[in-house]
Amino acid sequence: MENVGNWRAFADALGYGNLPLNYFCRTELDNEPEKVASVLEKLKEECMNVENKERKSFQRELMMALLKMDCQGLVARLVLDFVLLTTAVEVASRWRELAEKLARVSRQQMEAYEAPHRDKNGLLDNECMWKPAYDFLLTWAAHIGDSYRDIIQELHVGLDKMRNPITKRWKHLTGTLILVNCLDTLRSSAFCPVGYGDFAV
Repeated sequence: MENVGNWRAFADALGYGNLPLNYFCRTELDNEPEKVASVLEKLKEECMNVENKERKSFQRELMMALLKMDCQGLVARLVLDFVLLTTAVEVASRWRELAEKLARVSRQQMEAYEAPHRDKNGLLDNECMWKPAYDFLLTWAAHIGDSYRDIIQELHVGLDKMRNPITKRWKHLTGTLILVNCLDTLRSSAFCPVGYGDFAV
């Protein structure tokens, strides 16, 4: 995984302290990215294991570990990717309405987003509606700029403007907005030297 250059530090941050590399992979791995990927895969396996008494949330464990490793930029990028994808899935067939609220997208542009996802008969299955929604959101976010806070804030405002907004029942986005606005504070608290203020963790 990009920005995580040491499998041992990553494993320790995930709570796998003192476990050898062969706990995470069966074969000999040559480079560090593969080792990091094997640790990530192990976390995924454990989180997906229904027999595990202590069910872990993959996203929560990953984000916590990355924050412990001071990878705030990577956390922000992952959070933004997660927000865009889950929003696309949540709005699905209502994506055109959201597109109008966010960017005043023309009918022709909307059809262009949908075209690659239509079947050979020119139909777009309801279950595939998240795909043009995601394509649109990626393009829209790129035009907004590099600020993940601004993108999530604008997205929240756009969703709130929709008829029967999903934000009334879907509180995740509000929580995410709070999280991204607190990242700097969390980081400074986590990495404040002991003895400096009350924020040392």
